[in-house]
Amino acid sequence: MDWRSAFEEVYSQPASRVTAEIWRAVFGDEYPEGLDHYSYVSNSELDRYVAELTALGPGPTHLLDVGCGRGGPGLWVALRAGARLTGVDIAEEAVAESRRRAERMGLADRASYHRGTFQELPLADGEIDAVMSIDAFLFAPDKPAAACELARVLRPGGVLMMTTWDYHQQPENRPPQVGDHRPLLADAGFVVREYAETDDWHRRLDETSRQTLERVDELAVELGEPVEDQRLGLDQMRATLACMTRRVLVVADRT
Repeated sequence: MDWRSAFEEVYSQPASRVTAEIWRAVFGDEYPEGLDHYSYVSNSELDRYVAELTALGPGPTHLLDVGCGRGGPGLWVALRAGARLTGVDIAEEAVAESRRRAERMGLADRASYHRGTFQELPLADGEIDAVMSIDAFLFAPDKPAAACELARVLRPGGVLMMTTWDYHQQPENRPPQVGDHRPLLADAGFVVREYAETDDWHRRLDETSRQTLERVDELAVELGEPVEDQRLGLDQMRATLACMTRRVLVVADRT
């Protein structure tokens, strides 16, 4: 599947009101309001990212957000941690929307955005103090190479923070997945400090897809797309969920 084209189409549309209402209902107080995110991130996870950045010590911190989407979560974390931000996404539409968001927030002087991939990051060796990535690493087609690229741009002592999924079965219409990310991170030069199953992940994904199916006609009208396409996408999501072992939050230090 051409994932770049798929995400260009996603981010060419305004953030969905219907989807936001569904996620708000499912996540409750853990819903990150107003970030227009395309992920299952929670407020507690974002708070953890801020804490990890703060723990790096005083002085300016350069944060990289890989798979930044519309930019909301990365800007939220960078603002609260006082960090400089670089965002990278496979879709030009996402990069453009992230730049507009940074300008609206008055953060254009400390946030820059570029098109790139996990395996080809437009950054110099050791340029970054911390990397965050939310529910995007699954789309990397070569995960060992992607982990090595993350290690390349991180300085020694820098920290990687991400959420992703372990799979017990390869899902259809997805890049190759792995059952446990710890070995490939260790091979790339990381020491995994935390590898924790995220709170309530299965119910959140299942309930989100169920409520989306209930409102699929409304969503199709909002997006101007055939309802059959929306149903197909939901069927694929539910099939993918059945292949997942767990959603994990990873914190790893660059050696």
